[in-house]
Amino acid sequence: MAESLAREWKRFVEAIEVRDDSNPLSLAPDKRMPFSRLALVAQLEEVRDEWANLRHRIQAETGARFVNSSWTLKDLLAHLASWAREFRKEIETVVTHRRFDYAIPFAMGVVGPNEWNQAEVEARRELSLDSIFDEFDEETIGLMRQVIEMDAATLYGTHTFPLAPSGDPSAPFRGPSAFIVFGKCLHDLHHIEQIKSRLPRLKR
Repeated sequence: MAESLAREWKRFVEAIEVRDDSNPLSLAPDKRMPFSRLALVAQLEEVRDEWANLRHRIQAETGARFVNSSWTLKDLLAHLASWAREFRKEIETVVTHRRFDYAIPFAMGVVGPNEWNQAEVEARRELSLDSIFDEFDEETIGLMRQVIEMDAATLYGTHTFPLAPSGDPSAPFRGPSAFIVFGKCLHDLHHIEQIKSRLPRLKR
């Protein structure tokens, strides 16, 4: 599934690069859009299924194990929960026609938004493992509802988001909400696969 999503992401980026900004629906499913609204919902459901499977496998003792020099498995799960909330909030902001008053700068594929990530993980350090699992699932459900309910112009038209891929806060990402939703699915499944591959080692 991860390889399939990566191919879809590449086609999506290519579609954005050749789009016609004068037509807010130029990425609609009947034109160049690599996936439909239904496909986005299906991908979010897959993420929820994978998350539920993790929940059955991870106990408090396992969550306390370190996955790198600074984060425990629980911290990594909190990282996913924090981004689930952020993605849902970003789409909600676009749906309600509000503006963002913050930026999350990072260089895609090189260095993530480390400061933002660390602050969000720290904010969840005292939460229970169950609370973190609940937050992720509830936020993902909220995002799914938005995808189902928003109109095509909101889903496929161009909007400004707080993510700053170049690392420059004054140069935020502009693109369709569908891009953000799909990016969440890629991000979630990437980390979930990482966790699944580490679970046997963590449990010894």
